[in-house]
Amino acid sequence: MLMRGSKQKTQAGVGLLEVLVALILLAIGILGYVALQIRAMDASSEALSKSQAMMIMRGLAENIRVNNSQASQYPAFVRSYSNYSSTTAAPTSCFNAACTPSQLAQFDAYQAARKADQLGMKITMTNCPGVTTTMAQQRQCLFVFWGKTSPVITTNAGVSSADVSSCMSTDGVYVNNSNCLMMEAY
Repeated sequence: MLMRGSKQKTQAGVGLLEVLVALILLAIGILGYVALQIRAMDASSEALSKSQAMMIMRGLAENIRVNNSQASQYPAFVRSYSNYSSTTAAPTSCFNAACTPSQLAQFDAYQAARKADQLGMKITMTNCPGVTTTMAQQRQCLFVFWGKTSPVITTNAGVSSADVSSCMSTDGVYVNNSNCLMMEAY
């Protein structure tokens, strides 16, 4: 009988320790699941941003194709609105008024920049990666930036240029961890 009581004393608290170990393992599993959910939400948000950027670029590219006679003016107009804010002056509205093709090009660029700004994005247009000044056909690309990635717009003697190196290298490779998309317009 004495042996039986002594064995119970050595087993005292073991059940509580087993419960604590089980709770720790459960907590680790729940933390892993929470981390997975956070990653899934980030991926979903990134996919939404990319989809919205594509819609803006596709709309502007279609407007350029429709107003083809002014295609060469679009890059300068788009760059002029790359730093769009709610205080940016609007050009002549072409919704209910007759506009010249040049006014329409400026209005299209303004509308694209306004839509991008409403979504927390910036848009610009410049030579596509790999294009040099000696090429006969100067391919133009649209770039949309969001998050911490943004273009650098500079103006020299009235001519604006866009530095998109925060998005893409001159070889056409996206920069790691950049939040941007590129689309060839023409």
